[in-house]
Amino acid sequence: MIYTVAKTMNLEIKDLTLRLHLKKPAGGYINVVDSIDLNVKGGEIAAVVGESGSGKSLLGLSILRLNPPGVSEIVSGSVKIKCLGEKDELDIIKLYPKDLPSVRGRLISMVFQDPNTSLNPVIKIGEQITEAIFAHEKRDKSEAKEIAISYLNRMNVDGRARFNSYPHELSGGMRQRVMIAMAMVLNPCFLIADEPTTALDVTTSLQVLNLIEKIRFESGLGVIFVTHDLSIAKNISDKVYVFYAGQVMECGKTEEVIDNPLHPYTVSLIKSIPSLSKDYMPGQKLFAIPGYLARDDFTPGKCRFYSRCFKKDKDCLQSIPLNDITRERSLRCIKV
Repeated sequence: MIYTVAKTMNLEIKDLTLRLHLKKPAGGYINVVDSIDLNVKGGEIAAVVGESGSGKSLLGLSILRLNPPGVSEIVSGSVKIKCLGEKDELDIIKLYPKDLPSVRGRLISMVFQDPNTSLNPVIKIGEQITEAIFAHEKRDKSEAKEIAISYLNRMNVDGRARFNSYPHELSGGMRQRVMIAMAMVLNPCFLIADEPTTALDVTTSLQVLNLIEKIRFESGLGVIFVTHDLSIAKNISDKVYVFYAGQVMECGKTEEVIDNPLHPYTVSLIKSIPSLSKDYMPGQKLFAIPGYLARDDFTPGKCRFYSRCFKKDKDCLQSIPLNDITRERSLRCIKV
């Protein structure tokens, strides 16, 4: 099976740190992605979950080195990728800028959060997809058009009828499927999906999720799926990384983490979702994590969840490492 063969593909992130430089007069910096380790093989879906502002999307951008220039920089770490058909393993962080286009789209693609801002409103969708083909392969126009149409059809969009449509002529769900077609048209071995269902209704969201699952089983695609919704992560992912203030608080197999959360942040997240919380009763007031994610949470020398944690004490006023508690489960907490 393609899925079995794809297991030889691997995307391994080690100690990745993205630094954001702050404006004057305060100045200084914060590590908005801090010493991240993450691994996903071909055919796997790894969910990155957490509140808005926790660094999930910045992680995805950093993998492809699309982080905002000038205000941010990658200061440490590696992003090593091994794909079928590629002779050597590549470390994306070590590549020269001129070599990055050969990786983006061809080895790793990214589906961004909002197709309304990702698709050019004045260019037909067919042209936008064929542009990606021409950037990497020598094809004539008719051949590229047929490839684009076939991928639109694969994403449940009538490619021949919609090839000359502008983005505003499509529904939100169709635009998102066009984005996935554009991301997949060069057959990458890994996909970063950054909250691809955020602006969609429940039915359309389910269609997009089913489409991503179908692609990963058919082609052995490895997926990093960024979401704030743990219920989506439970349904689609094989393993989950729980983010808070740029750090992984807990990670492991999805079923184990969600059914038996250990970190106070994971416990609190699940408790706030009625469909996942074992304690929720109909009519009961919804649980909310006290406080909010703030700049002070990024201050080194303490647990980043300290100000909002129900288990905190003075022992938590130190840097807490991410420790392995089993072979496939890690935790950043000294109170569990």
